Amino acid sequence: MASWRDPFPPPSGPAVLALVAGATLLADSQRTHGVLAAVVDGFDLLVHEAGHPIFGLLGWRFLMFLGGTLAQLAVPAAAAAAFAARRQPASFAVALVWLGLNLVNVGTYAGDGQARLLPLLAADADAHDWWNMLGMLGLRARAPAIGGSIAALGWALQAGAPGWALARWLAARLDAAGPG
Repeated sequence: MASWRDPFPPPSGPAVLALVAGATLLADSQRTHGVLAAVVDGFDLLVHEAGHPIFGLLGWRFLMFLGGTLAQLAVPAAAAAAFAARRQPASFAVALVWLGLNLVNVGTYAGDGQARLLPLLAADADAHDWWNMLGMLGLRARAPAIGGSIAALGWALQAGAPGWALARWLAARLDAAGPG
């Protein structure tokens, strides 16, 4: 039973099974550059690119470069917040997996902020968001470490969200079974 300190009811067994299976398939697709990850990444790229002109309207060059990343992370974060508000633990965890996938991609992009080896949509390598942002901050030499940290957070979220849902389901099953 959910309380004010624990706003989520336990997820259902089928929802947890689907979440764990889906997160595993997505992580494997991400690792092998498969179709499932490519479809999600394609949508996320559209959101990322839309973030540049939206945040660019604010007139700060740094924020224009950061806008893609902000938009890319804001959409799954908003989905997670909406599912949390509706007390839907499995859907909340799915949104966190999606956020984690985006963090891995952002980490890869940030990690390339010095070398600029990743292919970009723009033909000009100087359009690399993270090369620009890290340059403005004097942190280009730290791009691999910064990107690796962001990506590690993303992988942890992709594993942790299904683990959290599974733990909630197991705890509810044990509580229902009672002592003994």
